[in-house]
Amino acid sequence: MARPFQTQAQEGRSVFALLRVLAIVGGTFAVLLALMYSGYVGYTALEPDDVEPGEYELVVDETGRRVDYGRSWLARRGGLWVMHFEGSPADIGDAHGHLAGRLFRNIDTRVDALLEQRYRGYIESWAELMLLRWDYRGADAALSPEHAARTDRNNQAEHADQATHTDYRRELSALAAALPDDGEGELEPYHRLFLYQCLFDLTQRLQDVVIEGSMFAVAPRATSGGVEAGNLVIGRTLSIDLGADFEADRVVAFYYPDGKYPFVSIGWAGLIGVVTGINARGIFVAANPARTDDARETDPIPLPLVLRRVLEEADTLEQAIQIIESAQLRTAGVVLIGDGVQRQAIVLEATARVDEDTRHVRGDDEQAVWATDHMIREVFEADAHNERIRRTTSSGYRYDRLAELLAAPGNFTPADAVAILRDRRGLDNVELGLGNRNALENLHTMQSVVVDATSMVLWVAEGPSTLGRYRAFDLRYLLSRQGSRPAALADFPADRLLYSEEYRDYQEALEGLDYARELLSLDRPSEALAAARVSLALAPDIGELHRLLGDIERELDHAEQAKIHYRRYLELIPGRQRDQERVKGIIEELGG
Repeated sequence: MARPFQTQAQEGRSVFALLRVLAIVGGTFAVLLALMYSGYVGYTALEPDDVEPGEYELVVDETGRRVDYGRSWLARRGGLWVMHFEGSPADIGDAHGHLAGRLFRNIDTRVDALLEQRYRGYIESWAELMLLRWDYRGADAALSPEHAARTDRNNQAEHADQATHTDYRRELSALAAALPDDGEGELEPYHRLFLYQCLFDLTQRLQDVVIEGSMFAVAPRATSGGVEAGNLVIGRTLSIDLGADFEADRVVAFYYPDGKYPFVSIGWAGLIGVVTGINARGIFVAANPARTDDARETDPIPLPLVLRRVLEEADTLEQAIQIIESAQLRTAGVVLIGDGVQRQAIVLEATARVDEDTRHVRGDDEQAVWATDHMIREVFEADAHNERIRRTTSSGYRYDRLAELLAAPGNFTPADAVAILRDRRGLDNVELGLGNRNALENLHTMQSVVVDATSMVLWVAEGPSTLGRYRAFDLRYLLSRQGSRPAALADFPADRLLYSEEYRDYQEALEGLDYARELLSLDRPSEALAAARVSLALAPDIGELHRLLGDIERELDHAEQAKIHYRRYLELIPGRQRDQERVKGIIEELGG
């Protein structure tokens, strides 16, 4: 009678033993996975230096518009944030983090939100993060002390380069240590901040063109008897597409690094490199991202850090060119370089590969030079990536429009530069609706700058886009800090469009677009169509609106109307490759 009971007990023990073995195997496997993941994270992590900046207190003035931290400070001037940094790399980085932590968090939070929208689902987001970690493993190698130690000691110029790069590492490390950190980020602060210096490169992973720029310079006219009197005048805009409802804080940062030239950089919080700036010697630099087929060199440097070195060290146009031409870049770029003393400007087209076929200077014998996001020298005509940017984005159209506007610049003034940056017309002066991405002023500009590099006066637009006031800065006083403060310079007033009914219509159309999108998500397409049509009547050239109208009409089985709106979207939003491919696929599904 006991055998069945014993058999059941034995079977129970066997099942328990099997479960225990499975648990042990599963636990061992989980431990191994955890160790492998930890090892992968450790191998791909970018590690900061240990830095010891001075300890200071934040001191707020009675107006609340200025905060001091040691010798550095942050102040709000109208629609701009002005930062002033002095001292060693560690002191500058530490002050940057303490003073501009909130401003950096604003843009960092927005970037996170956009990435979450793009990589939906935990698996896709996690996989992209792992790939990003792998692709950027050791990306800061050129900034490391170990890399500097490997530099040939007999090559003093190269060794000086490495010392400068190590300074940037210390500054970035101090900035990362000073920023508030809740410990919940996927990347450590230093790692994340370094990637922000690689923003030109990072956006290329998205296939879409997220960053776009237009820039030009006009020098005095050359005559048979020499050069006419006049100054070097430069205009520049840069847009980063972080969403129609987001206006990034505009930062004007004045740097006074120990032992180097003072300079001013126009950018955003968290950027220690330079995308637009001018130094105390009148050397101006600005960069637009470009894409080419060339692979990167070993231990490359982000282009913004190379441009910062230009401002810290270059006295002349020739020195600036030499620094960029010899640099090992992470990505291709189109760089405008101006020399206010020589009253001369050029455009340098540079790929990541370093040789005589990949770094080209143009415009050195022309009164006006200009550039957008593609390269125009013959050597780049066969480059597939460069040609795609020229043909399928707004870069080619904006380049041709600049050619029209600068065909006969004459006695060019800063006011003329502002007018060009605010230009909303197309080729042959055709009317383009507000928000049209092919226009130089497409109402998505994040940064707009005009510089008289000879007189050393800078004007920075307060926003929105280029419509707000351009606030003047006397660089001769602010960068040299010699003599008494001069009389206030004249600002350029806001564009009349800013206070017009037309612009209010445009804003109302954007609000209606959001409402129509919400109605469609609630499965109320008929009401969404009515709301979207109101926006269409107010502002007929908003690309995102035509995309939504296409979706609504398709939902209502209005295939022909949907195709009309989808095709208009393709015209108005060039360069968004991922979305454009989706829309083209939808058009084919609807019958072409």
